[in-house]
Amino acid sequence: MVEIPQHELTNLASMDGYEQMLEIDRLCRIYQTDEPTIRALITSSGTQTSATPGGSTDPSSWDTAYKDVPDVSASSSRATLVDKQQFRFEYDPSRDAAERREQVAQAILCSACGVALGIPDIRPIKVTCPSCMFEVTYTD
Repeated sequence: MVEIPQHELTNLASMDGYEQMLEIDRLCRIYQTDEPTIRALITSSGTQTSATPGGSTDPSSWDTAYKDVPDVSASSSRATLVDKQQFRFEYDPSRDAAERREQVAQAILCSACGVALGIPDIRPIKVTCPSCMFEVTYTD
């Protein structure tokens, strides 16, 4: 099995989301391994990653991790607003992305999967979640 220093695995386990994905990619290139191997090393070293729902590797506990996600069948035209300052949108350095970031006035949660989305404050607005492809039109 690949030898990755414990401090790297501990650092990786403290990350979540996009930052963790980037760090796993970096470690894959440095140690010439793949993502499942790195995740197995984290699990075998006793370090829990925050990539699994609720921080647990037991799938039976996952259904309780998303209690706060709204029901898709009860989809309304009311957005669940969140503080956009807690999200990092600067990972794409292109000019087009910079122009899109300037238009982002609000952050909302996808009604289906709970992913944070940056949107302008114009209404009505039709939003398609890039994560789950759920589509909804917000009117207020």
